[in-house]
Amino acid sequence: MRFWKSWIVTKKDLSVIRKNKYVLYSLIAMPVVLGVILPVIFIFSLSAGADQLPKEELIVAARQVVDLGSMYFVLIPAILPSIIASYSFVGEKIEKSLEPLLATPTTDGELLLGKSLAAFVPCMAVTYLAMAIFVPLIDYWTYTSFGLLLLPNVYWAILMFVITPLACVMSVLANVIISSRVSDIRAAQQLGGIVVLPLIFVVVFGSVASSASLMLAIAVSIALAGADIALFYLSKATFQREEILTKWK
Repeated sequence: MRFWKSWIVTKKDLSVIRKNKYVLYSLIAMPVVLGVILPVIFIFSLSAGADQLPKEELIVAARQVVDLGSMYFVLIPAILPSIIASYSFVGEKIEKSLEPLLATPTTDGELLLGKSLAAFVPCMAVTYLAMAIFVPLIDYWTYTSFGLLLLPNVYWAILMFVITPLACVMSVLANVIISSRVSDIRAAQQLGGIVVLPLIFVVVFGSVASSASLMLAIAVSIALAGADIALFYLSKATFQREEILTKWK
């Protein structure tokens, strides 16, 4: 597989995303909500109970609230690709660029990888941008209030750097498969939303596992990685270039 061929497809799709206001605004809203609004809500909620709880109990409550907030950084990248990836092939049809794309000298694997990267890269970029805002705000409050930093910790690291990208890859591949099988953008987005539901269960389970046991978290991560590999090969097996060219009229 030639990665540079896939990257050409990725760059082309990223340029389309920048022009799509619906997708662009969704990406912009994410770091604002997760990085700014969410920690502000947590801080005000915990500060409100500061007078009623002893310091030790307040620290425990703060840890629980921050761990709960960290789960949103896993859920959103699993949901957001349904907006971008479901548009991947159907959007080419709308843009009248589907036939030239499929006629390019790229293998099915290179084409699917390029489409997947075009959804994965912006979703993870805004997730880590939100994280870069979230962590300093939380740590500033906990340090000034308790003299300690709650983040980063092992639980948080597993969520952010293992389970989150694996969940995002799973969502992207599932939605790319859907986009390559349907010919209507609304149907692609509706089906993509349905696919996200079991992913949410998987992500929540993986998040809980991370806090319960390190070994269980590693097992969940390996299972997610295996599912991602299986989905990629399934996407290659179900991708029918000739069928798309002849039937998507």
